[in-house]
Amino acid sequence: MLHRYTLFVLVLLYLVLLVQFFREKHRVSGAPWVLAAMIVWPFILTDEWLRAFGQDAAGLSVLTVFTPLLSLTLLYRSVKLLVIDNARPSKLLLWLPVALALLAEIPLFFVSAEEKAQWLISSPTGHPLDNWHIYLVYMVTGFGILVLGILITELIQNYHRYLSSQVADVREFRVQWLGGAMGVTVGLAFCCILLVTAGAFGFFDIHFWQSLFNLLFAIALLQTFIAVIRPQHTSPSPLDYHRLDDLKAEQCIMREALVKAEQTMTDAEAYKSPGLQLKAFAGQCHVDPTTLVIALRLLEKRDFRSFVYQYRLAYAKNELLGSDDSLAAQAKRFGVHSEQFLSGVMMNHMRKQR
Repeated sequence: MLHRYTLFVLVLLYLVLLVQFFREKHRVSGAPWVLAAMIVWPFILTDEWLRAFGQDAAGLSVLTVFTPLLSLTLLYRSVKLLVIDNARPSKLLLWLPVALALLAEIPLFFVSAEEKAQWLISSPTGHPLDNWHIYLVYMVTGFGILVLGILITELIQNYHRYLSSQVADVREFRVQWLGGAMGVTVGLAFCCILLVTAGAFGFFDIHFWQSLFNLLFAIALLQTFIAVIRPQHTSPSPLDYHRLDDLKAEQCIMREALVKAEQTMTDAEAYKSPGLQLKAFAGQCHVDPTTLVIALRLLEKRDFRSFVYQYRLAYAKNELLGSDDSLAAQAKRFGVHSEQFLSGVMMNHMRKQR
């Protein structure tokens, strides 16, 4: 009964998320990829429905083990669009884990329905050479999800690592929840790999490890859907990370980019734009975004955020010195609701000007 209640709760949560997705579809990055991932999700629980209600159709068992891997691969594309500007189509190498999992499924088509029906009652344990075909597909799927989870986490970490080089107001553009969701997914993938290993070599007498495998990944993907569907205010990166890691550019090109940036910042008063983003600013001053960031790092020893804030603080200082209003009133005017914070920032700035 607990198994059935768990299935009903998971399906109910899935339906709620599906409704939420269609309500927020226009605000979800890579919505078609997210929808495809959500359509795949119910097939993760195929074996569990067969265990609960349909053992007569045991021949369909263990033929959808790869589906959580497929769902996460589709989500990878959505996350890539969320954090990378003009993201290129996913490399064929990304689909390799799914292809390997599908190949590992082929021997299972030749297993008799009677043997599969026995697996629905009690998962096989031990005898790795005799039951290699079932252990293989679960291991490939587990490792595939582990690798994909790490890749998605790396995408998010790179985005946050260079966020101050992309936007002036970092807090407004951080990716929320998704990093934590992927951390949970990676952790569960590692646990599932250990679970299959324990079952294969008989370390523990776990006769329901297949159900745990399916349910844990179903839950992992549901909490990932929650993070992906949640509207995110991000600034997809226009930067070439490989060039940033090398930090190499010709001096004359860097000087030219910096001069154009300083001129545009002053003449167009770009620093007054709330939520100023590197892509828009670089387009305004007709320079390559990556070249500008490299020039700021090598020539100015600063990032885009501090470059913008140097002009904002200079402007704020002039406004403060030329006004009879109280510091608290000026702080409110500039959107800084802490008088102590504004005072500390201004004092640090004025010390540097001496």
